[in-house]
Amino acid sequence: MARASIYGEGLGLRERLIEAASKIFVEEGYQNLSMRRVAQEASCSQMAMYRHFANKEGLTQHICSQLYASFAAKMKREIDAVSDPWERCRRFVAALIHFAVRYPDHYSLVFLVRHSNPSVLADRERLGQQFLADFQPLVQALLPPDSTNALVVTRVRQMFCCLHGTAALLIAHPKAYGLTKQKAIGDVEQTLLQLFERK
Repeated sequence: MARASIYGEGLGLRERLIEAASKIFVEEGYQNLSMRRVAQEASCSQMAMYRHFANKEGLTQHICSQLYASFAAKMKREIDAVSDPWERCRRFVAALIHFAVRYPDHYSLVFLVRHSNPSVLADRERLGQQFLADFQPLVQALLPPDSTNALVVTRVRQMFCCLHGTAALLIAHPKAYGLTKQKAIGDVEQTLLQLFERK
């Protein structure tokens, strides 16, 4: 099968590069992704590739940002489908843990790895701030009506500390901590029940 038929006749080089890199990244992990390999998969020279992406970090960040944006949109639809604040919170927890298990390299690069590239950092900060702004009303609904904005911000931060910490352990050391996907979701839910003082 020719490369053109794999990536689609109508795709431009940039789109072919992103699709090829995404395939390698998902199937083989970050460590097996290289600019040379992506260029081979997309049937172009490395020089042509560098006109679109300066380095591996920039390319992987673009892939992660795309996946993160898609994940955030999907999760928002799932959360908006129910009205009960606690059920919305439970759906969010399950979705993030599922995302971490399905895309561990993506999850790590988006949430856990500190990048040196200022533009990558700026992009991540922008995505994170937007996500947190969208998420705060959900947390506010779990708190008493007279809760201050400072308390809402604190609870959001505490919630994400628990969630990201658990997801990181599930990805890196599941056996050492006796974690499965369902156990991780249950642990986070139990912690949040206490955090939000729910019975």
